Amino acid sequence: MGHDLTVSFLQTHLFLQGPFPMHRVACLLVFGALSVPLLSAGEPIALFDGKDMSQWNTYLRDHGDKDPNGTFTVTDGLLRISGQDWGGLSTKAEFSNYKVEVEYTWGGKVWPGRDKNARDCGLIMHATGKEGAVGKSWLEGVQCNMIEGGTADISITGGNKKYNFKAQTEDRPWGKKVGTYWKEGAPARDFPPGTRLLWFGRDPGWENVIGFRGKNDIEKGVKEWNTLVVTMKGDTMVVQLNGTTMTKATDLTITKGKLQFQSEGSEVLFRKIILTPLD
Repeated sequence: MGHDLTVSFLQTHLFLQGPFPMHRVACLLVFGALSVPLLSAGEPIALFDGKDMSQWNTYLRDHGDKDPNGTFTVTDGLLRISGQDWGGLSTKAEFSNYKVEVEYTWGGKVWPGRDKNARDCGLIMHATGKEGAVGKSWLEGVQCNMIEGGTADISITGGNKKYNFKAQTEDRPWGKKVGTYWKEGAPARDFPPGTRLLWFGRDPGWENVIGFRGKNDIEKGVKEWNTLVVTMKGDTMVVQLNGTTMTKATDLTITKGKLQFQSEGSEVLFRKIILTPLD
């Protein structure tokens, strides 16, 4: 996974384990830079440890790297994205070949402009490029959507054609349109920017209204905890929610980048963000 992740691991080790002999740090860094990464499969990295956001950078559409309204805070062991200002919380390091496990819950707060819409956030994977490139708020990448009724949908954030994926799908009604739902074993199709892979059981009558609940929803309601697991292995992406496989994408054209959570008008809380390398 490379030198960036080696450094990230050492920072995490120093934070969690205490003093670490500097001559060993130097040797490890040299080894990581010149040979294979030091991290072994299954050795987790706490991207959020319940204490601070030291693994992350913040960016807000109207404030850059400043956060005057406390859109991103840590209190009582929870990471809170208030949703007040639009922007993103992105990892300092880039990653490839990993599994990330996120425990989150929707908070009760929503903000004008989206106070009548379904609560919305999003986890952008393999995020690259310039901060604020998309909507003056986010990085480009492959998004695991987090939205009431549609968590685990997969789409491209932004219009950069370098991002693309494939998925096995079937067409079914989705409101007054036809939706493209994930179905294991069905014919595969391309998903360029501007398209959306729907999770297999998404309610065909979904509406963009606050508190929407579909009859087959896997996601739990407001102030109930969910476990979201996204596995990025090679050119494949698998999304699981509360133990159920929701979507799967293949033939990803970008296979390395940052992770970024969106702030998009809705409060969301996190108590666990753990990244586990797969090689």
